[in-house]
Formats: sequence, C-alpha cells, structure tokens
Amino acid sequence: MGRLNNLAYPEVTLTIDFGGSGTKGIVQIRGGKPTAFWIEAAVIEVPYTSLAFQTRNLGNAYPENTAWVGIGEDYRAVGYLARSIYSATPRLKPRKYELALYKTLAAIWVIKHKFKLSDCFDISLALLLPPGEFEDSALLKPMLKEALAEFDTPTKKINANLVGYECFPESGGIYAMYCKNTGEAIRRKVIALVMLGYRNASVIISRRGILNRGKTARLGMTKMVDLVIEGTSGLEAEELIEGIVAAGNEPKPQHFYHLYGSSNIKDTQIEKIISVVNSSRVEYAIALMSWLTEVLPNKNELDEVIICGGTADYLREELDALFPTTPIVWHGGVEVPQTLNEQWLGNRLADVWALSVYHGIKVRAIRRSGGVGEGESGGQEEGRSGGAGERVI
Repeated sequence: MGRLNNLAYPEVTLTIDFGGSGTKGIVQIRGGKPTAFWIEAAVIEVPYTSLAFQTRNLGNAYPENTAWVGIGEDYRAVGYLARSIYSATPRLKPRKYELALYKTLAAIWVIKHKFKLSDCFDISLALLLPPGEFEDSALLKPMLKEALAEFDTPTKKINANLVGYECFPESGGIYAMYCKNTGEAIRRKVIALVMLGYRNASVIISRRGILNRGKTARLGMTKMVDLVIEGTSGLEAEELIEGIVAAGNEPKPQHFYHLYGSSNIKDTQIEKIISVVNSSRVEYAIALMSWLTEVLPNKNELDEVIICGGTADYLREELDALFPTTPIVWHGGVEVPQTLNEQWLGNRLADVWALSVYHGIKVRAIRRSGGVGEGESGGQEEGRSGGAGERVI
C-alpha cells in the first residue's frame, strides 16, 4: 500500500464507493464519529445560471438533494437535483472515473455544508473503482488535486487541500479487513473475491497473498433490470429495482403495487411483471454464473470465495449452488455498524466501511509516527501483495 503525506493531519477523512445506483461514502471529521451518506448517481452538465436559480433557497432541502459543483466554466448538477430537475440518468456506460471527479466534489460540499466546516480544509481520500478501471486512478488523482484547490458550490467556493489519496479496486476494502483478520493464513490460501454491484460484476484472485489485476463485466443487477424492462412496457429502472430487490426469490403482487395506480387492469399487469421478473432472474443468473465459471480458478484450487456487493444477497441461492463445496465468506465477514445504516443500505456499505476503517487506521498511525515527507510512498511489492492500493501523494 502507499503511505499518506503528512503535510497536515486532515480535518476530513473520506471514503467513497461510486456505485451505479448511488454514491456511498463514509466520512469522519477530526474528533468525530464515522457517518455514512448516500447521493444518487446522476450527473449532468448545466449552465451556472440555471443551477443558481434552482438552488436559490437551500433552507428547505437536504444538501444531498441540491448538490452541484463548478470547475472553471464546467458546471454539473449531481444526484437528486440532476435527476429531478434536469432528467439526468445514472449514466452507467461511462467509466466510473469519468464522473467520479464531480461526484467526489459534490460529496465534499455536502459534508462541508452538513458539518458546518470552513471554506478551507485538509482532506484525505480513499476511493473504490472497478478492477477493470483501476488503472484510471492514476488519471483521477491529479484531476482531483487540481479541482479541490478551488471549486464552486451552491454556497461558496471551496478550497480543499488533498493531503492523502488511496485508490483500491472494488472489494479492496473487504479484502484489506479480511487480511487483517486472517493474519498469516492469507499467505497460504487461494481466494476469489467476487463483487456483484448494480452496474458491474468483478473478480479478483488472491494467490497466497498476491492479487491479480482482476476482471470486470457488465453483469451487475442492471443486467436483470434491463431484461425486465425489455419484457414489459412503460416501466423505468428506478421504479422496478425497489420491487425486484424487496421481492427476492419470491415476487408477489404487493412488491409491485407501487408501479400502478387504480388501473382496472392492474392485476393483469402485475401478473405479467412477476412472470417477467422470474424469467429474467433465471436468464441473468445463467449469464452471471457462466461468466464466473469462466474467470474463476478451478474449484479444486480455491480455498475460499469472498462474495460481496448488494446483488450478492439477491442471488445468494444461485451462488450457494455454484460453490457446493468451497467455503463462502459472505461480505468478507464485515459487519456494518447499525449506527451507519440510516439509509438502509446494509451490506452495500460493507466495502466502503471496511476501507474507511483501514484508511482511518493509516491516517491515525501517520499522525502518531510523524508521517512521511512529500513524495514518499510505499514499495511496489507492498502494493501488489498486501491490498492493491494506488500510491498516494
């Protein structure tokens, strides 16, 4: 792993997971307790004059719902504001790092507003990207450092000093905590890390503590949602996902009542949806299990499989069947504190929570030890075998 720059002990320690369904994060203000947040995934370019008008009265709304940021002449609405006012979609096709800059800045404004911070402060970041996009972390770091120095927001310009930066592949937080809990045994095992999110599915293999680069496919929950939309009519992904997840492997009419009003043919429509959801789940599971079988090592070689991500719980039955003899460690054994579950995200917070614990330990250790000078970083071997973190400032 890389080490943190100790030019200043950060006032804000922030960990972010850029999920396809929303940006999840853990923030800790110096001297305070960790707090979770969630911001919708949409991002859209909008003129400053329109943004200023739409957010002229901030007193009646949560900052998560009124977020926008400006870098030079580039202004973007983020989250609920982008979706509700400007009809932005989650935009699952662009690589995550392309929008991560704006999502990170928006999260920082939300934090600054909620915790009443000054306009200038030091911040340390730990970010999660899909394994297939992990190399993009090298592109994201200078973009973030430059933008953080001054960016516009619905209140005032913010000047944040980036004093620490780490980037991990998705499931990296869970793996880091698993290594800490497992100890020396990690050097003797072959472990598969399977992360199933909303947009992507990814696999990383740890062979005796040495991680490969990992593989990523567009086989997250959105694949199943698309199948349901293709088999029905007039439904949107945001409307469907709530019912699909709540239904699990036993969809019932009550899970989909919210999709229709008092239509006389409502029961017939819902019966159709349930039928399509059932068939789509089968098709989606076949595609995902086929891909996992292709990219995973031989089951006789695997000592354990760590399965994590929000979609993992939905497909638990199928995943159990895929690994009848290989031990499965669900969500790496990470338990998210109830105090962080205000958004009811549950296990979807496991990866970012675990990474925040790891990152926070490093930040506190740097403070106690006196830190590392500008430009120093951890060795390559440590980055490869211990947890796949991008080096920091």
